[in-house]
Amino acid sequence: MDRPPQPTESPLQARGWQAYWTAEHVHYSPHYQSWIWACYLWAYQQTRFEPLLSRTKTGMRSMMEAYPAQWDWCLRSGTIERSRLLLPLAWLVRVEDSPEHRTWLRTVAGDLIDLQDSRGAIREVLGTGGPGVSSNAEYGTGETSLIQTNGDAVCDMLYSCNFALAGLHEAAAATRDPFYGEAADRLADFLCRIQIRSEAHPELDGAWYRAFDFRRWDYWASSADWEWGPWCTETGWCQPWIAGTLALRQREASLWDLVRQADLRTPFVALRPHMLPDELLETSAGD
Repeated sequence: MDRPPQPTESPLQARGWQAYWTAEHVHYSPHYQSWIWACYLWAYQQTRFEPLLSRTKTGMRSMMEAYPAQWDWCLRSGTIERSRLLLPLAWLVRVEDSPEHRTWLRTVAGDLIDLQDSRGAIREVLGTGGPGVSSNAEYGTGETSLIQTNGDAVCDMLYSCNFALAGLHEAAAATRDPFYGEAADRLADFLCRIQIRSEAHPELDGAWYRAFDFRRWDYWASSADWEWGPWCTETGWCQPWIAGTLALRQREASLWDLVRQADLRTPFVALRPHMLPDELLETSAGD
């Protein structure tokens, strides 16, 4: 079935979600694909429903085998994609700790941590190594990379550093390896130092701008981007993952510890036969 990176409501209503469960689909983009795997692992931990684990492992194995040459870099960013894969990789270690799964986590996290500046910022890089905007005609026509060339001292709190903080925190909690914890400490310290403080604009006070130039030490935006100006922030993307992970650090807890307290098994047992009947499982592709 031909499908976009993320189904919208109209085709989802027309086809039904079961059509997406049974169809073959390959898209090597953690930004679009990987956090459903984290949800699957969370659900599997409580339900032991095998397709949740088997599909996750199949998808993650394919993603790692394709890394990095075949990845589809969202907004041309190598930082975005690596940041988004950390959480499910960390939780896979929780569910099925093996040398291979730890190697997957270390590979992606290591490449991300290599991008960390001495100030703690994780800089944006172009996944393909090409220009931020591929042509003059494309300039200012859509959402695009924050940088023009690799080496630009810019970090992203909307798509990268927020998810990197959560992922590194969970990796440290899952493995007890200081390699992840020390990187998370540096990033958390940086994010605290760039948090907005403004009496003139209380609506912005305490938030994080979408982007920051850590060399000039000032907020940032790309003129090539038609949506995100220098004073832009996103309530549902920037703030909760940064502030929430900082709160978890304060409590010396992990997100995994927190979500395990929710009862998924009771509603799953009641609803699974209706939403995912046995006959659909028998015809599912990829299991």
